[in-house]
Amino acid sequence: MNKINEPWQNKLFIGHQAIISQLARLKNSNSINNVLLFSGPFGIGKCTLAFRYSNYIFSNIDTPFADYEQMNDNTFNLISKHSYPNLYYISNTNESGGSLEIKIEDIRKLKDSLKGKLLNGGHRVIIIDTINDLNRSAQNALLKILEEPPNNTLFILITHNISLLPDTILSRCLKFNFKNLSISDTKQVTDSLFVEANLEKIIDVYGMSISPGKIFYLMNNNFEEIIEDFNSLMTKSKDRNQKNILRIINYYSKKENMNSFNILFELFMIWLKKNAISLLADLKEDYMVYELLSYWDKYSDRYNNLSILNLKKEELLLTIHKEIRYLADRKIDG
Repeated sequence: MNKINEPWQNKLFIGHQAIISQLARLKNSNSINNVLLFSGPFGIGKCTLAFRYSNYIFSNIDTPFADYEQMNDNTFNLISKHSYPNLYYISNTNESGGSLEIKIEDIRKLKDSLKGKLLNGGHRVIIIDTINDLNRSAQNALLKILEEPPNNTLFILITHNISLLPDTILSRCLKFNFKNLSISDTKQVTDSLFVEANLEKIIDVYGMSISPGKIFYLMNNNFEEIIEDFNSLMTKSKDRNQKNILRIINYYSKKENMNSFNILFELFMIWLKKNAISLLADLKEDYMVYELLSYWDKYSDRYNNLSILNLKKEELLLTIHKEIRYLADRKIDG
């Protein structure tokens, strides 16, 4: 699979025209709010638009934002290398691209950078991706900055889950709610980046609201192989190859395969949800719906406690493996 450009390297942007129009009005009226909050599902272009808007602000051109085309100019090249003086980006990911905690030290570094002079006047832009990754101390430190923000400084905060943010931060933000792209827009994004993805199979699992970013994430983590392994786990006991099952459990339990484990577990939770909805629609097996919901709660808790309580992924996968036969015998159709 071809390497996908990072948000700060993307020149292409598709969709979200209503939000682009709102941002254009802010810029044109010279009333850019100190704190913008971009909220919405993962992988639909929030961070890409944050960098695109930053490019537009720094370029200081008369072209309407809706018609703006990013060029290979000095501003874009510096931003794409994280070396533009008036732009500060905070994000914390591991080697596999998973989110890590953003600590108070990161916000202290940001505070020190705000004391510096602006290049050629104009605006300074701070992008935090995501605001949910800040720990409590970091949130409190950021809040103090937002209470008295420096002049000509724009904060763009990104969140995949606005419901988890404290009211103290929400009350200081101008909110932009990003909705899922249409399937045609999603396909246009994947096609433009030469991403070879089995959209039909992915949509069958995740539904029509699947985002381009989620597709890239799945394909980068060998989604089709994970589907095959998941189906092996879901096969009734008498048809299973136990050596293959042990191979699967061992592989997905390794630290370096955390992303693959997350996808495998996600497939199991989707399987539970789809069957609960199917049973509810029939209105014949109410007791089984409650039973499935109890499994949902049980496994959600175990998954959330993996890192908190340092539980072993092998035990979680083995438990799922053992209980599949029971669920299958209850005539739950996957």
